[in-house]
Amino acid sequence: MDNNFKLDKSSKIPLIIFLLIFGSVVFLTIFYLNHNSADLTKEQLLKINRHTKVTDIYVNKNEHNFLYVKFSNGTEKIMETPYQIGDSISKNKGDSIEYIFRKDSVIQNNLFEVARRENILK
Repeated sequence: MDNNFKLDKSSKIPLIIFLLIFGSVVFLTIFYLNHNSADLTKEQLLKINRHTKVTDIYVNKNEHNFLYVKFSNGTEKIMETPYQIGDSISKNKGDSIEYIFRKDSVIQNNLFEVARRENILK
């Protein structure tokens, strides 16, 4: 049995065209995401609409022992901000500032500044 695999000219051309199209799609996707990542991040941060209270902070063993926050509306997310149990969170859609009401104080958390500090935004 001969294991030599050879392509003739008629089958090389479609293969080359397919590889060029596939490569250009991958390149354009990477270029688009790299070029527009800041705008996409800003858009996602502005879409958040949250009016809830922190009910629990726990270590999620299923997610590499990261700290997670559980809110009174049933949502859970990774802890990116130093929340405390009992904090009330208020953020309107279209606003980049999240207000944390803790006992007698109000803490303003600008999500754009946090993202810039973490090198997510430029």
